[in-house]
Amino acid sequence: MPVVATPEKDAHGVAFRTILVATDGSADAHVALDAAADLAKRSGSTLHLVTAYEAPAAVYAAPNYLGLGELLGTLEEAARDLLSREKVRVEGLGSSVHGLHAERGPACEAIVQIADMVDADLIVVGSRDSGALRRIIAGSVSTQVLHRTQRPVLIVRGGATSWPPAHMIVGFDRSSTSRCAAQVAASIARLYADASMELLEVVPPPSAQAIGYVSYSDDDEVEQGSLDMLAKSLEDAAGHVITAAQAPGDPAAVLLARANSQTGSSLIVVGSRGLGSVRRLLLGSVSTKLLHSGHTPLLIVPADEIASSPANTSP
Repeated sequence: MPVVATPEKDAHGVAFRTILVATDGSADAHVALDAAADLAKRSGSTLHLVTAYEAPAAVYAAPNYLGLGELLGTLEEAARDLLSREKVRVEGLGSSVHGLHAERGPACEAIVQIADMVDADLIVVGSRDSGALRRIIAGSVSTQVLHRTQRPVLIVRGGATSWPPAHMIVGFDRSSTSRCAAQVAASIARLYADASMELLEVVPPPSAQAIGYVSYSDDDEVEQGSLDMLAKSLEDAAGHVITAAQAPGDPAAVLLARANSQTGSSLIVVGSRGLGSVRRLLLGSVSTKLLHSGHTPLLIVPADEIASSPANTSP
């Protein structure tokens, strides 16, 4: 049974203790590394770096290949040299590195295993594969990590200007998962005093089959009032005002449109498995759509125990 990280709560929300960032030395990985270093510096978190290496599949297919041990040794040495250079980069940004991890095997497995070992509260990855043999940031790596871990995952994309965020947009569906995502977002918002934060509840249109059976005569003012109360309850954790709004449409499309309409960089935050009525975001599928569309940084937060604690009961 995998270890599940449960970020501690203090008076200011979720406490980030340990951050793990995956790197392969590419430009995209450096964007993620810089963001992770910034988060660690602001939050006082312990920062770990991980990279992965493995021999090409063709080597294993070759009969009686005698140079495998030497090849793996060379790859490991290159991976450790890379981590040493990345450590220098992090230190140049004013942060520090607690652990360097060069792992043999697929990138996804390396990230998940080290995240479990160091009990990471947050995993940070880049978004694209630049094609080199030992590169860790592959197009499918973030998806694989999300399927293999129950830890928050930050996918940093959009280039060097994507971090720090000027705006944080939290997709909300009134589920415990999205409440947890809102709590984590509020804690990050506290680290960035100039960043705005918004709870956005997107109401998807009913299917043709459901129109005759589902009533949308709910009191919208009551729904908005409840959303406003939740936003207000998170302001102590965020350290500033949080706005709340409802909007109709496809959840992923609306969240992306809202992010793209902002001046400056935006961070979209969603839960990974939102549950709720037909009026609520099904964030299990929304997170997948967001992952494969757009170039906005994306934080995906799984459900965990902090969402159901008495201190986090919603209004």
